[in-house]
Order: sequence, then C-alpha cells, then structure tokens
Amino acid sequence: MTNPPGIDLRNVSYSRGGRAILNDINMTVTGAGLVAIVGFNGAGKTTLLSLLATLAAPRSGHIFVDGIDAMAKPEQVRSRIGVVFQESALEPRLSAYDNLSFIARCQGLRGRAVRQRINELLTAFGLEALAAEPVRRLSGGQRRRLELARALIARPRVLLLDEPTLGLDVAARHVFWAEIRTLVGAGHTVLCSTHHADEASNADRVVVLHRGGVLADGPWRALCANVPGTIRLRVPDIETARCWLSAQGYAATIDERGVTVPVADPQAVLPALLQRMPCRVTSVDVTMPNLMDIVDHWNDSRESEPCHLPEKAAA
Repeated sequence: MTNPPGIDLRNVSYSRGGRAILNDINMTVTGAGLVAIVGFNGAGKTTLLSLLATLAAPRSGHIFVDGIDAMAKPEQVRSRIGVVFQESALEPRLSAYDNLSFIARCQGLRGRAVRQRINELLTAFGLEALAAEPVRRLSGGQRRRLELARALIARPRVLLLDEPTLGLDVAARHVFWAEIRTLVGAGHTVLCSTHHADEASNADRVVVLHRGGVLADGPWRALCANVPGTIRLRVPDIETARCWLSAQGYAATIDERGVTVPVADPQAVLPALLQRMPCRVTSVDVTMPNLMDIVDHWNDSRESEPCHLPEKAAA
C-alpha cells in the first residue's frame, strides 16, 4: 500500500480581516524530503505553516498531513508534527532540560527514551552545560537552539519550520541542518520557510510564494536556470578579455575594475570559462540570482500564473 503524502493542500484559500492571504494553493509533498518555502514578506509563508499546524482554518479547500484531515482531526495531526515558529514556545521559568522533558512527555515518550533523546539534543546543540539553567537566563541564540531541539524531540514525521535559523550563528545553523538531513534520511518530511539562499538552494525542492499564490515550484537550480547571475573577472588586460568574451557570445561589460559577464548558472559556467580565457585572471566574484531576480523572472515569463516545473524533485 502506498504511503499517503506527508503534506497535501487542495485548493486552499485563507483570508484575514477581509483580505485574501492565500489564494487557491495546491501543493503535495510526497515521501521524505526537505522543501523550502520562499517569498517576500507578506507572501503567505507563515500563514501556510499555521494552517498546516492546525493553528488556523482555511476559508476553503482541504489540508491533509500524513494522510490525516487537518480540519477534521487536528489532534491527530499535532501528534505527527514538530513546529518551530518565529515566536518562542518555551516556558521561561523551566530549565532547558525540563522544557524538553515536558514536550517529550506530551508526545508520548517515557522513561529512558526521554532522557536519552534529551541528552542527544542538548549535546548536538551545545547546550549540555546549560541543561539545569532556567530558559529566562539563556541568551537569544541559546533559546533558539533549544527551540529547535524542542521541535525535534520526538523525531516527528512532518516538521514545520518558520525561519528556524533566525538569529543563529554559522556553527549553530550547520548543526541544525545536519540534524534535519538525518531526519530526512530517516524518511521524514520537512517544510521550511527561509530567507537564506544557501538554505533554499540545498533543499530538495523550492516553492516560491508570491501574493498568496504558488508562483514557481521545483529544484532551486531549475528555478534559476534562465535567471542570469554574474561573473566578475579582474584582469590586467581588460580589452583583450572583453573582445574574447564578446566573440564567444557573452554580453560582457567593462569598467576600471574589470569585466562583468551575465550568465545563467554562473557556478556551472565558471570553470570552463577560466580554462579558456586567453589572458590572466587575478580574481573572480560570482553573484547568484536572488529571490527578487527569481520572482521578477517568473512574473514576466508566466504572467503571475502558478507554474510547476517538469523537473521537480521528489520530496
């Protein structure tokens, strides 16, 4: 028997105060995988995650999480998910350990399994020395790491993350995503909103929300395939470089600092370009497409209609 999709939204719309926030969203996430939700502020990312977490009900449409109707059986859905929102859910009077113990028992863990899982997470997030410390005495970064550990305590089948690494340093982000990849490898579905391009680009699939609708949906590389980035070359002989690049079909521009070449997928093009350049290159800067570039491209090419790329990764 085929397992149900981890997440299944069918024609979901949501309004607040008479204003449409989400418009006819259709999205299915089948099997294990990391799906990134990106979009400008106000695109509907947090609202979408709130609906999946059963914290709000849609105006119309149907939502299923791990095969369970989220509106008919919200309690069952909550037992299958872990959630990290931008606002903290920690109890500041309890210790770090007790916060984790409380949520573990709420999710059905008992005895040795509770202690083992709590110790694993405290160690993974560098909080083992702070286990007995009340949350109110922790720094902002330490609280955020504890929030992430709290969501992971029961290794949920579906994990919903709203800007989960907000305020974390590079090392803490690395630890967190290593844990997420372990969950994905074990068969879990992870849906994460993010503003970090590196986090989105490392996801199995990226969904771009814009004005309450799905503007684009597919692997990051496919979304960026026709959106130019730039390669900036610093060369002693600028004119030779410009002439050669023009002869190769590149629309190169020059200034006193070097030559700039707009190309789709700069990281893929760069190695061969450097091998063939007829003059010495002293430095290289690569600029990848950002969210605004991608939104502008898909708005122009699809005239704001939702699109689904044929090369979508299974997630």
